[in-house]
Amino acid sequence: MTARGLDEGANQWLPGYVGDSVKTGHDRYRDHLVIPYLRPAGGPHKVATIRFRCIRDECVKDSDGVYFFLKGMKEHHQDHGKYQSLPGDHPRLYNTAALVTPSPYVAISEGEFSSWAVDLDGIPSAGVQGVSAWKDHFDRAFAGYEKVFILGDGDEAGHKMTEKLAERLPNGVPITLPAGSDPDSLRREHGDGAIRRLLGLEK
Repeated sequence: MTARGLDEGANQWLPGYVGDSVKTGHDRYRDHLVIPYLRPAGGPHKVATIRFRCIRDECVKDSDGVYFFLKGMKEHHQDHGKYQSLPGDHPRLYNTAALVTPSPYVAISEGEFSSWAVDLDGIPSAGVQGVSAWKDHFDRAFAGYEKVFILGDGDEAGHKMTEKLAERLPNGVPITLPAGSDPDSLRREHGDGAIRRLLGLEK
């Protein structure tokens, strides 16, 4: 999280880590980041579900020990997916606290890390697990805002997500990110305020 420039969000989103003490039967989650889906209702830190994000060295770092994402390279998750959900779980919106934050605008970001980056730049941001994970009932959560900024990643999948949500949401504002970039890389490379400037919220 520090390498991604997101460590300041740890106390807010409470990520965890599955280490060597993992219980038998859960070995597939070893060396995974734990991403809790916190819910603002029902008291602090209520968890609706969790997702696991692989951060095994051999999957996320090059032979020189540098993270692939810092080189603009794809990670290598060959025998398993980058993300795993609990068995039987279904797609949910991430960071729904953004939806109860007083604001005339909100953002939808592709993935949990991007949601962190946008929110840390002062823009309430919910996250979605990709275009195929969007459900019809999610639409209602974004009604009533003046603007809903839609920030898919700067790749083909991100463009599809942005286009689909812009068609669904009448207040949607599609945002085109530079090729190969995502919100956390923009914030890491250009500093605080980079995403606000991209959205026209800060000069």
